Amino acid sequence: MRVIVNPKYAHLQKEIEEIPRSFQEKGDVVYDGRNVLKRIGLGSIDVVVKSFKKPHIINRVVYSFFRQSKAERSYIYSMEIQQHGFDTPEPVAMIEQFQSGLLSHSYYICCYDGGETVRSLMDGKVEGNEDKLSAFARYTAALHQAGILHLDYSPGNILIHQNDANEYSFSLVDVNRMQLLSDIDCDTVCRNMCRLCISREVLTYIMTEYASLRGWDIKSTVSLALRYSDQFFTHYIYRRAARKEKERHIVSLILFFRLYRSVRKFFSWEPHISRFLLKKEKRIYDTYLCKYDYCELLSADYQ
Repeated sequence: MRVIVNPKYAHLQKEIEEIPRSFQEKGDVVYDGRNVLKRIGLGSIDVVVKSFKKPHIINRVVYSFFRQSKAERSYIYSMEIQQHGFDTPEPVAMIEQFQSGLLSHSYYICCYDGGETVRSLMDGKVEGNEDKLSAFARYTAALHQAGILHLDYSPGNILIHQNDANEYSFSLVDVNRMQLLSDIDCDTVCRNMCRLCISREVLTYIMTEYASLRGWDIKSTVSLALRYSDQFFTHYIYRRAARKEKERHIVSLILFFRLYRSVRKFFSWEPHISRFLLKKEKRIYDTYLCKYDYCELLSADYQ
């Protein structure tokens, strides 16, 4: 077993080393999906332990010999974020377990952060949220100007806090996928923001503020961000349906749906073909896809 402990919490070394043995029984589940997050009392502090899913055999080799594990990257990047003057739940430790010389399980431990995610803010409306959204734009611009690029910059990975003076601050979580760059250009920023907002109105507001702060052309920046966002959430519809729908031939149906749409646009001048294909599309959309079209990107065609 390999353990790295933040020197600030060296006095908790023994308790930290016990976490893999006690993880199943102790603590309250915060999230149970591909990875499992639990809130656990550790000495006198409240921590969150993230247990990463056991990697498949190829990644076990990669993480053992060629690349840092997700737990180690989470620990290192959290330290880097703090050193750059930004907030993230304070890293406590990381643990790696090995079987037959290969990584089997890994854990990242950080202090508990009681902030709420920005999900409701990003999925809502601008009106009444201008202060929060402007603060978020300033935060994101500062983050990028410091060279920090979170590669999963999504609402669930950003926490918001409000102090007694009604000022807003933000904290990054799930930072194992991150880059430290010397320069982050407009195209990279717009791509990075693509999964942030279901609401196009909110994304437009944020990117208007952001572009103004960076001295970029507002119209072209907003247009590019919306284009990347639309692309992401359109593909999200198909990925989500393929994963969630129980229909045996769902992948084939999605492929046919996309083919019908392409052919219909090509034959837009021929009303009989267009109506025929539109009818087939609508049946697939209404049955399998509409529930995942959160941004209503396709719905207008099938009203």
